[in-house]
This record gives sequence, structure tokens and C-alpha cells, in this order.
Amino acid sequence: MADNSKVSNPYYTYGILYLSPNFKEWEAAKGKRYEEYRRAWVERIASFDAGDFPLNINVEVTSRCNLACTFCTQSSLRPDQLGDLPFEIYTKVMAEAAEYHLPAANLNGLGEPLLTRHLPEMIAFAKQKGLVDVMFHTNATIMTEKIAKDLIEAGLDKIIFSMDSPEKETYESMRINAKFENALKNIRLFAKVRESLGRKTPTIRLTMVVTDRNAHQVKDFVKLWQPIADQITLQDLTWRTKLLDNGEWSNKEKSAIPMDMEEIRQKAREHKLSFVCPALFQSAWLFWNSDIIPCSNPNARQHMVMGNVKNATLKQVWDGEPYRELRKLHLEGRWEEHPVCKDCEVPMVELYKALQSRNVVFGATEENNRQLVSPLAIPVVSEKSQDVTSGEDIVNRIKREKGMA
Repeated sequence: MADNSKVSNPYYTYGILYLSPNFKEWEAAKGKRYEEYRRAWVERIASFDAGDFPLNINVEVTSRCNLACTFCTQSSLRPDQLGDLPFEIYTKVMAEAAEYHLPAANLNGLGEPLLTRHLPEMIAFAKQKGLVDVMFHTNATIMTEKIAKDLIEAGLDKIIFSMDSPEKETYESMRINAKFENALKNIRLFAKVRESLGRKTPTIRLTMVVTDRNAHQVKDFVKLWQPIADQITLQDLTWRTKLLDNGEWSNKEKSAIPMDMEEIRQKAREHKLSFVCPALFQSAWLFWNSDIIPCSNPNARQHMVMGNVKNATLKQVWDGEPYRELRKLHLEGRWEEHPVCKDCEVPMVELYKALQSRNVVFGATEENNRQLVSPLAIPVVSEKSQDVTSGEDIVNRIKREKGMA
């Protein structure tokens, strides 16, 4: 049984609003290995077991991007932090991953993957190495019919389109340099190409980063994308600031969760709750410069490097002392002793959810408390959708079976 004093969510800061019949058929048809992978996604957190190898690797195929989104730290990168992952490094890591039967890869980091010339070849290589779930996120702005066809024929399992709003003004004010109509057209184009090829894969996911400006648009977002999406998801806004050697980046958006981080920290201590980062047991991040990082925290890029695959194997890094020490820190309830973890917002979001599930009252006023339980103010309190179309995938089913939901 899971330790209830340790808060760790397999789907941290992420929620599902809708799953199509096609998505459910796709999951059911993936077979035993896929279900074992999704079960392990939950069980590694239930038992805090890192296993022999990551279950997923997030590969930053490029850190370059054609947009300057208001909530993304990509625009804060220095010129020397911009580049593409060499194809030979990618194939080296994927070849090793195949030896350990790595089931999944997400081919993106801070950049736009479609800017990478080798992306279809990278997808095809991963599939040839036996990965069962290969995906990437894209802003869709440079999608073409040829690119769509190349991605589909490469064997891509999932494509995740990041839109953030069903409304032009909000979307364009958040995704600087993007045009709403163009993104809409390109996503529909991808769906049309998939249909013309007689395919049901890759599955199409639409996702939005939820802020205080777009939280009220959740229902309209579902309504807009349900006709073509296989999956519709939400992502909590995180990373309010990023400490840099040459200054500080501040998020231009505000969270839909009106949370006081210090109050959450104090309430968690009062209720003897501690955070354990699930990423330490599930995934590794490979950046374009070959560094291995334990999570997507923007400060980790400079201050949490676990190793580099130019001079070590991924297995050596996963089992290495930096990873072991960081896991130990979290498991012993001392996660705040690490300067990056201490200022990370993922623990605050997850501790807030755990405290709210225990009916802990936040804030000084009745009005503030009403806001804190509003399903539109906090659309990702749990992975169960709230007042929108329901959906449950394998991970959520297993969580429910284990009493973790």
C-alpha cells in the first residue's frame, strides 16, 4: 500500500478531459507490453522503485523555436543554449534503450520539434528499436501535408498539438508569433492526411496550458476539438520564475490556482505531507547538448545535470550517484534541501491537491475558499474531468484499482 504521507502523482500537473473511442481502441490494441508499461508508470510511484532503466525518455531534439510563448522559458535561453541534438547521439541512446526494452519516448524539450530536419528518421529509428509509444508536442505552425505524411509513415504513435485557447485573441496573446487560423488549419490538415492514408494512428491529442486567463474556456476548448481529437488534456501552469546566471525570467501568465506557495508549504508540514518527485522514478530528460536531466524544471538545465551521454551510458547515469542522492533526498522527506526542488512549483501543485482532498481550508476569506474549489478555477485538481466529457485511460484505471485516484 502506498505511503499516504508521501505525495507523488503519476500524472503530475496533467489532466485528461476527453478520450475518443479511437483512443480507447488504440490502447486496447497495443498489447501486453504497452499495458505493462502503463502499469509500471503507476507502480514505480506506488513503490518508489526506479527499476533498471527509465520507462520514458524525453528527448530535446532541438532547443530552437519559432514562437515566444508567454509561459515558456525558451525565450530566456542564451545563444549558446540553442542547438539540435546530433543524430549520432540520438541513435546511440536509442540503441542502448532498446537493450533495456525502453517502451516510450517523447521527442521534445523547449524547442519546436518540427524544426528538426531528421524528425521523421528519429521516429522511424525509435520504432525500429521496438519502442511502443513514440510521441512529440508541436505548436503546429509549420505543419505541411508532406511533413504530416512523413510523420505518419514513420510510425509515430501520438502527436500532441499545443493550442491553449479556443479563442483567437487569447491564443495569439499567449503564443507570440503564431496565428490562430493557421494553427487551426494545420491541425485539421494533419487529421485529413491521416484519414486519407486510412490510418487511425498517430492518435491526436489537443492540450492547453491552463492559466487564470483561459480557465473559463475549458468547455469551449473541448467543444472545438472533440470532433477530431482522440484525447484532450490540460496542463497546470508551472514555473513562475527561472533563475539564470545572467538574470531572471518571469512567467507572463498567472496560475489558475490562486495558491500561496508558503501557505501550502506550511499546511503540508502541519499535515505531515511530503513530496516525492515521480520523474525520478519514471523518466529521464536528454537535452540537445547530451546532458541528462531529472525533470523539466527550467533551472535543472544548468543546476541539476545528472551526467552526459557523450562520456557515459544512460544506464550508468540512471544508476549513478547524482540520481541516487536526489531520490534519497525526496524519499527521506528532505526534498526542500535541494535549491531547485525547493523553489519548484510542481510540489506545490501536487501538495495543494493532496491537501484539498483532505478538505484543508486555504485563504482568509470565504470568497477565496469558494474560488479554490471551483472546477473552472482549478480544472486539474485530479485526472477525473469535472463537468466536461469524461475519460479514463489505463493509467487512471490502474490508479483507481490501487486506491491512488
